[in-house]
Amino acid sequence: MELAILKNRLNATIAISAIYFLVWSVVVILFPNLLSSVVIGQGNTPIVFWDFMSIITGVLGISLFIAAFNPHKHWLIILMASLFHLAMLAGFIVGYQHGIFSSLYLPFLFFNHIIWLIPNSIVLFSVYRRSLDTDDMLLDAFNSKDYPLELFDTTDGRNIGDMAAESPLLIVFLRHFGCPFCKESLLQLADYRKELEARGMTIVLVYMVNEHIAKEYLSSYGLDDLPQVSDPEEIFYKRFQLRRGSFSQLFGLKVWSRWIELGFKKKLFNTKPEGDVAQMPGIFLLNQGRVVQQFIHQSVADTPDYSVFLSHNAIRTND
Repeated sequence: MELAILKNRLNATIAISAIYFLVWSVVVILFPNLLSSVVIGQGNTPIVFWDFMSIITGVLGISLFIAAFNPHKHWLIILMASLFHLAMLAGFIVGYQHGIFSSLYLPFLFFNHIIWLIPNSIVLFSVYRRSLDTDDMLLDAFNSKDYPLELFDTTDGRNIGDMAAESPLLIVFLRHFGCPFCKESLLQLADYRKELEARGMTIVLVYMVNEHIAKEYLSSYGLDDLPQVSDPEEIFYKRFQLRRGSFSQLFGLKVWSRWIELGFKKKLFNTKPEGDVAQMPGIFLLNQGRVVQQFIHQSVADTPDYSVFLSHNAIRTND
């Protein structure tokens, strides 16, 4: 009941903002001079300025009207609207410093931009919290007791439970394929592959797309022949208690600094996302079906130390 009430309030808030901007757009285009005199207190604002504002606010109103039907699904529209409001605020500050705008524009800035940052922020935070709460429920639902390894198969039909009984498994849960940190992880894994396999490990890759899309990515790293689990629903991820990332884990200072570093040093950039952009990765070493070593990323920018897995004394060496 509480979730339903919250959802209705979010829908109403976005709908009100959509109506406001649609009405504003019509008023601006019909009465530009009057609006300039009443709202700003001076009548010498160029008409082209109001024409531009009318178009922008009209598009904004239509976009928000679409988002009002399902704010959680269309949260990106609300985010872009918030960025637009912030850009207008920044533009005013710069214009004020250069004498382009005066303090007379403050009422316009307040009623059209500043006040709408408040409901937008509430909606975005609600979407953020709902994502984390949903993740908690999924982690509880897809637990190791009710979802044993025997329920999961590789793309070529091998059973994970049987594979875990035959040899140690190094299960590598990947980020979405467009992520530069995922690309770095694949490069690193390709470098360590021979050493890991020489220690008797079978490497299993887990990703969130179908195997045909994955093959295009993995083949460029020479890893497309490894056993793979296609997990678009992220059930296998949740079975190993891998969460969706928090804001700091996905967009923290460390993430930005390493993102810039990867771009300049290794030419690894963000490309089209293939998979859930918020899902966190992880690496698990299984021996006789039990986790004996793991690396849980605290940030998407974390780099696993494969030497830890190589040195684990539970792993037998191939003779």
